[in-house]
Amino acid sequence: MIPQKLRLRRWRVEKIIKKGRTAKIDNFIIKYTENKCNFDRFSVVMSKKFEKLAVTRNRKRRQVYESIRNIIKTLDAQTAHFDIILIPYKKILSCNYEKIYQNVNNIFKQLKKIT
Repeated sequence: MIPQKLRLRRWRVEKIIKKGRTAKIDNFIIKYTENKCNFDRFSVVMSKKFEKLAVTRNRKRRQVYESIRNIIKTLDAQTAHFDIILIPYKKILSCNYEKIYQNVNNIFKQLKKIT
């Protein structure tokens, strides 16, 4: 998991889903807004429609958070920082960790181009 300060609060997630900008990258829908902090904040949202078994949903959520944690270690300092919500497509269920890591890495590359 990523540290508590890098996770978004529930009220902030609802606000970003309603008013944030949207991008579709690989197996994810990304909702994001710029923040005034010196770091990015994240949330991964998976509904019960995604997969009925909570065990499977939580496993995939943990894999996404783990890939975020590993990518953050290697990132350069960005000029702008974002609040980012990752909403995976259902086809992520068949992806292994390496594929998820590549997808999340592509998301960071795209966000770097935006700034």
